[in-house]
Amino acid sequence: MQFSDFVDQEIVLILPQLHPSKMQRVKLLGVKAGGLWIHSQEITNAVLQRVGKPTAPKTIAVFVPYHAIASGYASIEGPSLDEKAFGV
Repeated sequence: MQFSDFVDQEIVLILPQLHPSKMQRVKLLGVKAGGLWIHSQEITNAVLQRVGKPTAPKTIAVFVPYHAIASGYASIEGPSLDEKAFGV
C-alpha cells in the first residue's frame, strides 16, 4: 500500500505542527518524493482568517513534508471492529 493509492480520496493525518494528537481529515491531492500535497478545510479556514479574507478564488493546497507527519490513516475494503465492544 502506498499513499499514491489514495490520491483524490480523503485520508486522515496526524500533523503535530497543527495539533500534537488531533486526527486531521484531508483530501490527498498528490504524492511527491518529499511529502504530500493535501487540501484541508481546517487549514483553509486558518489561512483565510490569517489573511483576513472570507474566500479565495482558488482552493488552497498545502505541501506537507513526510517528516511533519506523525501518522496516516486510510480506509480499505473490509469491516473495522472494536474488539472491546464485542467482548474480545
